Amino acid sequence: MMETNGEAADFVIYRNEFVDNSSELTPYGRDHIMEIAARMPSAPFPVLVQRSLNNADPELDHIRRDIVVRVLTDLGNQDADQRTVVSQPYSNGINSMEGEQDYGRFRQIRGRNNFGGGGGGIGGF
Repeated sequence: MMETNGEAADFVIYRNEFVDNSSELTPYGRDHIMEIAARMPSAPFPVLVQRSLNNADPELDHIRRDIVVRVLTDLGNQDADQRTVVSQPYSNGINSMEGEQDYGRFRQIRGRNNFGGGGGGIGGF
């Protein structure tokens, strides 16, 4: 079940994959949509385009969805229009403070498990 949920999350195009408040995909967004297009024929998941913060700009959300559909269709996925929706992603993600804390915990754990005691040894960071 967790693996299936993780695979479904791969089909989410997040707001940060668009340039600022536009419908232009970032380089990462372009790469990500190409990965999605390659996997769509063998995966049953919908493609989610993350809606604007607090649903503040539904018109931009619709334009972004249309761009995603067009790119996916051009890359050979004729069912892209039926499978692409504007929605919230499956998880909310984390903010910068939470990310910093998670990274600190990761460094501590990795350091203990890789000969390094406090992260300064072989394999530690």
